[in-house]
Amino acid sequence: MRRLVLVVVCSLFLPAPRAAGSQQKVIVLGFDGVDAKYTERWMNEGKLPNLARLRAMGTFRPLRPTLPAQTPVSWSTFSTGIDPGRTGIFDFLRRDPKTYLPLFAAFDETKEPLFLGEKNAPAAAGIVLIIVTLIALIFRRATRVVFLAIAVAAATATFFAIKKYIPVSRPGVVNRRQGIPFWEVAASAGKKARVVHIPVTFPAHDFPSGEMLSGLGVPDMSGRVGKPFYFTSELDFRRAGSSNEFSIDVVQLEDNKGVIHARIQGPPNKLFGNPPYISIPMTITVANDRNSIEIEVSGQRLTLRPGEWSGWTEFIFPFNALIQLHGVSRFHLIASQPEVKLYLSPINFDPRKLPPGFKISTPARWAPQLAREFGLYKTLGWQIDTWAISEGFATEQMFWDDMNWTVAQDRKMFDAFLNGDDDLLVHQFEFPDRVGHVFWRIIDPQHPAYNASLVPKWGDALLRAYQLMDAIAGDAMRAADAHHAALIVLSDHGFASFRKSVNYNTWLVMNGYLSVKTGVQVKARNVEMLFDQGQFWENVDWSKTRAYAMGLGEVYVNLKGREAQGIVEPGAEYDAVKTELKQKLLTMVDPVTGEHPVRRVIAREEAYRQFDPNMIPDLFVTNNDGYRVSWQTSLGGIPKDLIEPNKQVWSGDHCSVDPEIVRGIFFYNRKLATDRAPYIADIYPTVLGLLGVKAPYQLDGVDLR
Repeated sequence: MRRLVLVVVCSLFLPAPRAAGSQQKVIVLGFDGVDAKYTERWMNEGKLPNLARLRAMGTFRPLRPTLPAQTPVSWSTFSTGIDPGRTGIFDFLRRDPKTYLPLFAAFDETKEPLFLGEKNAPAAAGIVLIIVTLIALIFRRATRVVFLAIAVAAATATFFAIKKYIPVSRPGVVNRRQGIPFWEVAASAGKKARVVHIPVTFPAHDFPSGEMLSGLGVPDMSGRVGKPFYFTSELDFRRAGSSNEFSIDVVQLEDNKGVIHARIQGPPNKLFGNPPYISIPMTITVANDRNSIEIEVSGQRLTLRPGEWSGWTEFIFPFNALIQLHGVSRFHLIASQPEVKLYLSPINFDPRKLPPGFKISTPARWAPQLAREFGLYKTLGWQIDTWAISEGFATEQMFWDDMNWTVAQDRKMFDAFLNGDDDLLVHQFEFPDRVGHVFWRIIDPQHPAYNASLVPKWGDALLRAYQLMDAIAGDAMRAADAHHAALIVLSDHGFASFRKSVNYNTWLVMNGYLSVKTGVQVKARNVEMLFDQGQFWENVDWSKTRAYAMGLGEVYVNLKGREAQGIVEPGAEYDAVKTELKQKLLTMVDPVTGEHPVRRVIAREEAYRQFDPNMIPDLFVTNNDGYRVSWQTSLGGIPKDLIEPNKQVWSGDHCSVDPEIVRGIFFYNRKLATDRAPYIADIYPTVLGLLGVKAPYQLDGVDLR
């Protein structure tokens, strides 16, 4: 009897079975980096009650991510319903075969003419000259001469003023992702859609009915994924054990007391070129008792004590008297004595004062409207700073404070959107992924960076993040019940421990596939090199190189006719090199443990049905649990050792781990008849099916019923 009552109660919360061509409200709630194994374990232990109830009333299954299991890759397939071979987003990075240089896979930077471009100054001068000349015609001949002289002077002054104050071009961004997002398809069919923080949606693309706020891909004020600042008075500061691979902007302060003058480096000067960066002054005044500081910047004054965060602080970066960029960020005072240690989070574009053409929302007015309704928010795509803690510039508590503060702001929006009149709501939260990256070392005693002293306070950090997810899912479940909506909760991939780094280029050198020159000094790679056109491959002899690695787990054959200095002939030789690499990489052994770092080596034609042969890597190398491609390999580096222990805070990962190991989550508030293991491309046809909308092309996923 009790079992019958439970079935009846659960059935009340389930949406009605879908009929052919049926339409209903759909809520899609996404989380980045939630692992199926941990989710199932904690549901079974009663620690995730909302998700456990969703499983009981509907469906829970591990979700198969893309190959590779990376955030921009999986979410691009989620958005478009096609695999990475067709979206063109197969990694964070791609290589230019003409130069071998790494580039961002999802975006191309462009230069767009501003007004008339190079003709701005002469056109403006010409207009002034014509206007003043026409006025001169009204007067007598003697007066006309004076006016003509004035016209020439005014036109000349206008010419030089326009040259000085108005740029001929402005930077632009092109999104390289192919395919049509399902919300655009739904909107074209008359459905109202609202989409928030889905990765690889910048610049925002207009669609007929609804709103969208872009996610991962929106840069900070410096044009980076997120560049935090660390101001310190420590003499000859060097962070012990930090490689600064993530390029934190470290600013040495001139003193540790009294009035201290410093500068904040802002956006690169892509409008005029000189100076190369726009920076602004900041004054730090240390209190006489050394227990607080006062910060003065961009006309604001704020006082902080150690351990305190500021509220939103505005930053104004003037290019000249006419052009300014407006940013917002927050300070955190780490210490005021004996040395000043001040953290500044990455500077976001102010959503109230976005520059022309910088489109983070559709319609463009929605971004400032959200700020008016809900208060300021982070516009940066990678919202939560993982870089500072990874390099030792921030503590676990600082990271956690920032994470909770960010999520609280996002939840204000999400809770309001849940009660909207949209036919489709799609909203993604990033925090589980960011927590996994930096706290995995505390839940894995085998990790080289494991610190037992942190366990009492932070040993349950991942669980707490999953419980926060569970609470948000509970909000969505209540809204779905109230609106009789279909609800899908998913993640793009799972997680694994990143105990050791694998240097594939080192392996390629050791096995005769990659040839290096002797006597060439090589610098360690870091993220800054991607933006500042750093040197890459400076010690590689391409005339003797058959294969090279770049990106997070990909290998390219140095193919003649495709690569600029390719030597491997297309056809039989190309196939033989790929076959050799597939076989030999699997035999790689960790000399310390005897384990095999490589789980599978997958050729691109095995991974994808369609692809651009000039862009997609020849081989995808996936790792076993505990191993991941090294940061240095991803940027073309060739370290000395084949396998290195990962002693960094960035201790959990998924990027090159075999997708079968790092499965995401899939929840659905209805029972599925199919026994199919959901694939992330299945969300597209499933949502369109619920809305009664036809897909615009052949998909790589199926409608889950």
